[in-house]
Amino acid sequence: MTKNTVRKSKTDAGGKRYEGAYNNLAAQFEKAWREAVGATTGGMSKKSHFRYRDSMTGFLHFCAEKFHLQKLANVGSKHMQAYVDYRRQAGISEKTLKNDLAAIRFFHQFTGSRNVLPDNRELGIEKTPQGGKDRAWTDEEHRLMMEKAVGLGRQDVVMVLKLARLAGLRIHECTRLKVSHIQDALKEGEVNIKGKGGRVRRVPVDPELRAEFERILDERGGARERKIFVEPGQKTHQVIRSIEKFIRDHRQEFTSRAITPHGLRHSYAREEFERSVDGSKENRCRIKEAKMHVAELLGHGRPEVTDLYLHGGKK
Repeated sequence: MTKNTVRKSKTDAGGKRYEGAYNNLAAQFEKAWREAVGATTGGMSKKSHFRYRDSMTGFLHFCAEKFHLQKLANVGSKHMQAYVDYRRQAGISEKTLKNDLAAIRFFHQFTGSRNVLPDNRELGIEKTPQGGKDRAWTDEEHRLMMEKAVGLGRQDVVMVLKLARLAGLRIHECTRLKVSHIQDALKEGEVNIKGKGGRVRRVPVDPELRAEFERILDERGGARERKIFVEPGQKTHQVIRSIEKFIRDHRQEFTSRAITPHGLRHSYAREEFERSVDGSKENRCRIKEAKMHVAELLGHGRPEVTDLYLHGGKK
């Protein structure tokens, strides 16, 4: 057996081990999820359950890949501390970290575990400042990151940077796109997006977004069920991590800010808001309508959520 064959075998074994660990944890989580949804703990809404579910899914992927964890009930301090360190390296805010940890603790009570999980203070989580930082990208940051991605042949990064800026898509919403979604969007003039918690929204296809969709079809078209970002054999979460890592690794070359793909939703929200109010800042009714319009485009549906995008924060 050659060295290459041995190396490939080890890689395949590691991938199967990770997949097996994740599937095992996911099955255990489904049981905890059903119990949690059926309970009345804290009067938590269905929407909150789904938001926590998204956070928990990311944590399970991490535990399966880094620790090959077999039992969800064995989650403890080392897993949470390692996850905090990992999320911080990815540029995630303290506020989002708190939400992730709250989700882990919430579902932990339904696993039958005797482990006592550390609180935020023990994990070194800082208090969330009022207001938060401005997460929107500047035009210069967007342009330079685009140039870097093009120069290094990362077409997947280029597409995410464009779709997040032109349509306000989250990175996981980009990776869900299929050829059929884009074909239908070009035909109907709106793109159908399934977002967090399964919430569906429709985003208008303006001329610039239409041009990008047509370019994507030219380069990556094919059968209607073909995924635009995820090739056969690839894992969606690996594609997402690769794109996030590219941005994290290169952002310091032209900015001192910890910009992330999500920040482009802030840029999109601000541009759509300004376009909607048409400069009539004194018209409070018009401003409220504009905020509602932007909230719906972002997949939230509440005008007050728009303020997080216009003035900082993350949602």
